[in-house]
Amino acid sequence: MNRWLKRAYLGAASTVVLLAGCSSPDGASNSAGGAGSASSKQEPTEINILTTTYNSAPGNDLDSLKQINEKFNVKMNVTYVPANNYQDKLNVMLASGDLPDVSLVWDINTQAFANATNQGAFWDLTPYIKDYPNLAAYPEQIYKNVSFKGKTMGIPRVRPIDGHQSLLIRQDWLDKLGLKAPTTMDEFYSVMEAFTKNDPDGNGKNDTYGFVGQGTPTLSNYFLSMFGAGLQHYVDENGQVQPSFFNPKIKDALAFWNKVNKAGIMVPDLPLLQTSQTRDFMTQGKVGMGFSNVYDGHLYTDDLKKVNPNAVIKPYLFPAAPDSKVYMEAAPGSFGIFMINKKVSEQKMKKILEVYNYTATRETYNLVAYGIKGVDYNENEAGDITQTDEGKKKGYAFDTSAQWVSSYYDKYVKADLPGMTPETKAYNHKLVDTISTVSVPNPALGLVTPTALEKSADWNKKINDMITNVIIGKNSFEDFDKFVQSFKDDPSYQKHLKELNDLYKEKTAKK
Repeated sequence: MNRWLKRAYLGAASTVVLLAGCSSPDGASNSAGGAGSASSKQEPTEINILTTTYNSAPGNDLDSLKQINEKFNVKMNVTYVPANNYQDKLNVMLASGDLPDVSLVWDINTQAFANATNQGAFWDLTPYIKDYPNLAAYPEQIYKNVSFKGKTMGIPRVRPIDGHQSLLIRQDWLDKLGLKAPTTMDEFYSVMEAFTKNDPDGNGKNDTYGFVGQGTPTLSNYFLSMFGAGLQHYVDENGQVQPSFFNPKIKDALAFWNKVNKAGIMVPDLPLLQTSQTRDFMTQGKVGMGFSNVYDGHLYTDDLKKVNPNAVIKPYLFPAAPDSKVYMEAAPGSFGIFMINKKVSEQKMKKILEVYNYTATRETYNLVAYGIKGVDYNENEAGDITQTDEGKKKGYAFDTSAQWVSSYYDKYVKADLPGMTPETKAYNHKLVDTISTVSVPNPALGLVTPTALEKSADWNKKINDMITNVIIGKNSFEDFDKFVQSFKDDPSYQKHLKELNDLYKEKTAKK
């Protein structure tokens, strides 16, 4: 969630004026079958929504909801459940058959929701989405990622696909040592070595490292996928989905990181490091490179300048793998989906889609998240949002009032922050554009097999432990080969792979 919270800083390009009965610039119909008007004689359609909140729950009397109610002749009733309790609450309501019209479902592939979906508990939106231009404009890959047996069973709560990964580098250290950003793994190693041994901070002490990386689960992703070893899964030459630790390319990754660890050019204690420590080590001037979001180059630089005004941390593309290709991970592009109860009539379902289509714009997202412009929030020329005390008091916030909408798609969310110069923003956007040409989606994203539900916790721990132990030298490469073979010989794991590939075929079936 933390990464997405940066949307708080994003703003609109222009204000939005919502008038009942006006034509809609977003393509939503304003006819009797769609948007209502203040003079409509029909009773408003009640739409009950269950979603989460990461702070105090706002009420349903917000001006944003009132405007949407009036525009579409609806009555929005949003129930907010604290994030820590949300999944339990959702499961209870599903089991009792008491789900509302719309429910935020974090993972449709859990056994309970998969069973309910198979039994027809939710609307199949596949034939309908195309009629709602803002929803239809979401990237096709996102719909693929959240599909269930090749069908669109909900509205994705969209997030950016690229920009969550970059190689952050101390640009001032590169410049001081006369180096360039690494574009190959050999160069990557050489820069790590120089940052560790050549006194890049100029203090005359041997007190820096070339790289800091986190332990599992990040370890089993970034450390390996940048070598083409797959993002948790990959599709082999026979078209079968396989786990990344079966991929022959993983040997390149393990050998590289084992060499780096043995040379002492990255921060030690790899299994113990947490994600937050990347920022700590880099902003304290102890480390020259690490993995993080594109916008963290700007964020970390601001922190570092407090102790070193000349410091600059800059995001870069990952270096190329031994096969000369650059591999980066594509994010799912969605944090859950909004599913519509099949008990809802088709007419009401279409009304719900109209509302969600309308809110899938930057302007209306800002209305829902921050309220009335000039009253509840202000926006500068760069589009940065600042909430007023009045807006906060009413309960508007990206982590509360905006949690019932699917949002608009902005590919540069992980590239932008307030206070960036135009040059930094342009560089970051170009980097995200480049990343999008090489990023690789997880082919088995969201697929959970019955066998994995029972055994995956134990399997994942063993896999992550073995990968880590090979890197730090506790286990040999021979040990790793035997470990992989043990899974290939394990009937329960092979059963899981059979189930996984069956699900994969269903997911990728043509609609």
